[in-house]
Amino acid sequence: MDALESLAAEHRLIRRTVDAFEQYVGYVEARVPTERAELRKFMSFFEDFVALHHHDTEETLLFPALDAAGVDWNGEPLARLRREHDQEHYLMRSLANAAQQLEEWSEPERLHFLSIAKTFVAFQRSHMRFESAEVYTLAEKVLSELARARLAKDAERYDDAARGKNTRLTEIADALIRRFLLNECSPCEGTDRVSRNAAGPR
Repeated sequence: MDALESLAAEHRLIRRTVDAFEQYVGYVEARVPTERAELRKFMSFFEDFVALHHHDTEETLLFPALDAAGVDWNGEPLARLRREHDQEHYLMRSLANAAQQLEEWSEPERLHFLSIAKTFVAFQRSHMRFESAEVYTLAEKVLSELARARLAKDAERYDDAARGKNTRLTEIADALIRRFLLNECSPCEGTDRVSRNAAGPR
């Protein structure tokens, strides 16, 4: 598969998982009992698939290819993307810390989680829009056929090395999407389903 098409497909999965995460956050805000283990699953996907795999593909393969094609490494849009990746990692670390807490959150901790989580959701959507509209479109314009073929081959090797892990992470994301976005079951045993409107962050 063409590397840009592969990255775009990853965006679709990430976007759906972010939508599901927003629903989880809605349950927390509505004080519907939720399993902390579900938050840890979300963070496993975001940290291992988004931060480690997706970002690494961009920063290790796509960005150097754009630089070689004449796009300024220290100018826009590459400098902005690197800054945003750093910001994204910070938000993920904050959420991961909340996920690892085993005791019940205090009210200040719950409110802090909600603030970080909502910021993360809005940030992720904005970041992916920028990548799709500006960076991937730029790559289609400036990368030669040979450069895209080389990028595709490098990305395929990168994907092959992480295939087993990414399959497991994709399965986790799919289960979270079914549970929270498609609302196939309640967030925890014995809890009535909450409509998307009721659970959505306010």
